[in-house]
Amino acid sequence: MFKSIFAVSVTLLILSSTVLASTRCNPFTVTGSYVRQSTDGYGTGTLYIDQLRLDVDGGAYWFSSASFDYFLQGPFIPTIGSWTCLADGTVLVTAIGSQYASNAGDINVSSNFRSTLKLSVVDNNTLELTYSIITTIPLSNNPLGSGTAAGCTPSGGTGAFVSPCAPGPYKRILPQVNDIP
Repeated sequence: MFKSIFAVSVTLLILSSTVLASTRCNPFTVTGSYVRQSTDGYGTGTLYIDQLRLDVDGGAYWFSSASFDYFLQGPFIPTIGSWTCLADGTVLVTAIGSQYASNAGDINVSSNFRSTLKLSVVDNNTLELTYSIITTIPLSNNPLGSGTAAGCTPSGGTGAFVSPCAPGPYKRILPQVNDIP
């Protein structure tokens, strides 16, 4: 009888920990390619796709299709960086990129920027942006150093962080078997 109760208890403990683990960052389950639909932030209603790839070796890639709509205002290149799981179960991504400016018909690199994203794990196929900090860094400075930061927090805040993060989760891109005839 004791062995049966012990076996059932251990099984329930394992199953409950598996369920809890699915909502925490795990390097083997969060790696993959994700997209999310976002707006331009200017109220025009234009929709863009943000792409995020988390590699099993800790490498990260981020890009937004909005870049070329901002061509005259300063498009940017895809960013590369790294990611890790934090002790609170969230995902932290830091990536570096460059921004360009139009100058008398020429397009030149104008600054570097560092994006740091904190994402909560909703389920095995969904990540939700909770913090986003973008630090603009002069070309003459180390892109891992200090600069001018702005971003979002879950409820907004003060100073450069007055807006809440845009809603819209990153959804894992899964192979679409139905696309093949």
